[in-house]
Amino acid sequence: MTTATWITMIAIMTFVWGGLAIALRTAIRKESAKSGPASDAP
Repeated sequence: MTTATWITMIAIMTFVWGGLAIALRTAIRKESAKSGPASDAP
């Protein structure tokens, strides 16, 4: 694989996993806020 292929693949994976992580954190935060004070809030 070429360097460009690696960079593109890593960029796409980062975008996908980053979006997934943000969606997961948002869902967890919403659930914890619903059931009382957010325990994972900074």
